[in-house]
Amino acid sequence: SDLLRRDFGINDPFAMLTIDRRAVVATPLHGVASRLFELCLAGNPRGTIGTGVGQAYRDSLAYPALTVTAGDLAAPGLRDRLYAVRENIRNYLLPVVEDAEFLSSDAFFVREDMALLNDDGFVEFAYERFLQTARLANVVEPEFFGDTVLARKGCAVIETSHGVLTDSAYGFAPHTSAIRTLPGVTAQLLHGAGFGGQIVNLGVFRAYAIRHGAGPLPTDDPTLAETLLPGSSKQDNRWQGSVRVGALDGVLLRYAIDVCGGPSAFDGLAVTWFDQIQKNGEWLLCDSYREARDTQVFTPKGDILVARESNEAYQERLTAALRNVRPDVKRLPVDPAMDRDDAYALCAKTVTGMTGIPVRMVSMGPTELDKLMK
Repeated sequence: SDLLRRDFGINDPFAMLTIDRRAVVATPLHGVASRLFELCLAGNPRGTIGTGVGQAYRDSLAYPALTVTAGDLAAPGLRDRLYAVRENIRNYLLPVVEDAEFLSSDAFFVREDMALLNDDGFVEFAYERFLQTARLANVVEPEFFGDTVLARKGCAVIETSHGVLTDSAYGFAPHTSAIRTLPGVTAQLLHGAGFGGQIVNLGVFRAYAIRHGAGPLPTDDPTLAETLLPGSSKQDNRWQGSVRVGALDGVLLRYAIDVCGGPSAFDGLAVTWFDQIQKNGEWLLCDSYREARDTQVFTPKGDILVARESNEAYQERLTAALRNVRPDVKRLPVDPAMDRDDAYALCAKTVTGMTGIPVRMVSMGPTELDKLMK
């Protein structure tokens, strides 16, 4: 909040935010658990942001009585609840940690997080910060979304959490989120709030493939990191892993579209970072794989089959199969001096040819003035 005040003149950022009182709170203790679980995997990473969001969600299902919600942040029993949360995490985490064979390079991180888990001062720190949040945050009733937000004139922009390919049911297991990430979840949220207006579904992705951390990325090419992400501020750490990039992957794009319901489920696509492609003078594209031989997960043309009924065994088989494919990457020249209309036309024609969905927006820079829309 200090940064927003100093650099952008937003004096009261919390006045611009509302939090549904039912929202599950990820405590720093859940963050410790998520990181230690990841370190226990040693050389077989699953990947986690490490803040405990997924762990808090899973715990809310398994131990509902210990769940902390936004509405609990000012509750009289919050301190005792946090200590109970810590005890519960110890109970399910310590046996796993004790049996794990950690990488020697992870010893420092393990000691650090175990120390936090055993430090009463860490619990007290979380308690004080939660009290501060309760004073600053505008915690609202569930009806606020429908009665106030959606009742206003204008357009509400709702971004589904995480990417489609990390969906808990259709993502590349085990490298998935704890939650559902498909746009249908957003539609359910809107309908549940009584919204009967127009819903426009846009699929958003970069002009190249990107993944933060472990999991299949067939076009992964470490030599492209600086070319596609110059001066990136994305931080690598042991639990998240590194940011990986590669050629735009039409096979993965079509799979992501199919698990959402197919091309008819979208009103259009939005492609970002095309200005970087133009600056580079070429566009790396992949529309097929070699060695896509597993007929249980690939079509004869090499596209990915969507399981009729999602199951983890199928998703794990798909993950293994994707690790063995070899992408066919082609280079498409892009004139750095091309005007924006021609750049839009090239991007739209190429992506629509890959996906069968019209491109409605191409981003040529960081601001709203750099968005080309048709």
